[in-house]
Amino acid sequence: MIRKVELLAPARNLECAREAVKHGADAVYMGANRFGARSAAGNTLNDIEQAVLYAHRYGARVFITMNTLLFDSELEEAVRMAHELYNVGADALIIQDIRLLYLRRHKVLPPLPIHASTQMDNASGDKVLYLEREGFDRVVLARELAPGQICQIRENTSLELECFVHGALCVSYSGKCYISQEDCGRSANRGECAQYCRLSYDLEDATGNVLVRNKHLLSLKDLDRSARLQELIDAGVDSFKIEGRLKDVSYVKNITAYYRQQLDRLQGQKTSLGKCTFFFEPDPRKTFHRDQTEYFPENGRFTLPVHQWNTPKSTGEYLGTINRVFPGGFETDALVNTGDGLCFTLPDGTFSGFAVNRVEAKRIFQKGIPLTKGMKIFRNYDRLFDKQLKGKTAERRIDMDIETEARDGVLFLTLLRESLPGEPPVRVTVPLDCVPEQAKDPVQARDFLAATVSRMGNTPYRIRKVVFSPEDFPWFIPASALALAKREALERLEQLVQCSARGFRDTREPGQPEQDPLLALQKAYPSGSFLTAATPIGEQTPLMISRYCLKQTLGYCPRGGENIPGALQEPLFLVRGQKRFPVTFDCQECLMLVGRAVSSKRVSPQEMKK
Repeated sequence: MIRKVELLAPARNLECAREAVKHGADAVYMGANRFGARSAAGNTLNDIEQAVLYAHRYGARVFITMNTLLFDSELEEAVRMAHELYNVGADALIIQDIRLLYLRRHKVLPPLPIHASTQMDNASGDKVLYLEREGFDRVVLARELAPGQICQIRENTSLELECFVHGALCVSYSGKCYISQEDCGRSANRGECAQYCRLSYDLEDATGNVLVRNKHLLSLKDLDRSARLQELIDAGVDSFKIEGRLKDVSYVKNITAYYRQQLDRLQGQKTSLGKCTFFFEPDPRKTFHRDQTEYFPENGRFTLPVHQWNTPKSTGEYLGTINRVFPGGFETDALVNTGDGLCFTLPDGTFSGFAVNRVEAKRIFQKGIPLTKGMKIFRNYDRLFDKQLKGKTAERRIDMDIETEARDGVLFLTLLRESLPGEPPVRVTVPLDCVPEQAKDPVQARDFLAATVSRMGNTPYRIRKVVFSPEDFPWFIPASALALAKREALERLEQLVQCSARGFRDTREPGQPEQDPLLALQKAYPSGSFLTAATPIGEQTPLMISRYCLKQTLGYCPRGGENIPGALQEPLFLVRGQKRFPVTFDCQECLMLVGRAVSSKRVSPQEMKK
């Protein structure tokens, strides 16, 4: 049996939501105006409603991110927002604060499906089983899980499993990164991450010896699991998630289309309606990415490099090497156009680049940059590709059959829209406003009728077949009557779609007083202890817990067999300005831990233990 897997795309705004669906997404996730883990990607209720109407037309769904930890004073507003989202047809909430789930259990929250955000640190089978017992409908798995681990989880749970397949990576386990909150007051669990992982640091040992200088030591490559999709399908994943709620519409178009093509090659069925036609060739190298990694650990550790130390910026597509350097420029075999952005890593490790202003054949003119023969060149901005993405890049059409029927002297036009497997087609029938008139040439009249009703214009439909009843349909129908009937039938069909999108109803009866959510929780769980936005970080709590390991990257992993002679003088320190963040290692569990910043004065290992 072929498993159907959902393609879930990010939407920064309404435009991105529509383009994601148009380019093949089965679902989109977007933020409301508050409580999303990307505070810069909020949307009004009206925009969410418009996104829902557009998505539901294609049988696609809209999930809303409410995945921050909440202060007690915010619970009432969060509940009110959930009811508003329910009433405009949102399909699920993605949460981190488990109190929202408990409020749904006690009917304070509307009966929306609830997904456990990856911010809940869903990194083990035991955690997933716990979330299933608590009543979640879906779990967004930690990125650090390998296919074999996902398979084991699938064998023990009936929950829907969602897995990231593309986009930026957090170096810390999601939900367990407190460095931004602790150091500058911007909490990642409140959607305000200051991205300390993308900054440059020196790495020192306990004696003050500088091991690495001025590198982006916590910056990871971007995720790309497109070559392992079948393995993830076989492991039991239900939804493939693209990261990127802060990305622009060009990224959404390109990456969604790319994964739609990959999935269509692997499976014949989708979880939504319509077939996409693309007017460009999707290429993930041509929109923002920091190189690529599958980020799958083997036996707890990464055997391939997952870091990107030279830059946290987009590296782009590899073009080749410099063949020759001449005064004022260089030659390369790659096709480069004016306006492109080229980049490279200089011999001292500095990442640099420039916009191309002059090209003559294979000669690219640029002064003032110390380029050398053999240097690798990348393009992180393709002007022509970007221009293509700014135009019409896709259309998505839903199959429809049309039936023309004569019954009791009245002519009828019926639209039958395709449906998902196991569901009946949507049917709309309208009478034709004309008196049946015998055609002089019935065959020619039927051909005319079929050609006329098959023109769908800017609608989201395409006609698969036109059926006549009886088969030798003898009647002539004027073009004006056909156009009028088709317009009326399409309007009724749209009304059915909109009714489906708005088919939710607030469960509270008119005039029923709203419950105080905090009081409801205290009454239902008098001894409950919940992690909230006000929960302080313990003194011994690491600011980051990471599967990625600097010790391994430097070649000192005791499990790797590639040890450099000698030993590191631990603890290590990430140093930036006057701040020194201690780095320790749990080699048995294959974890790296970043601690609270200490003073710029060097601290001995003995003092660190104290």
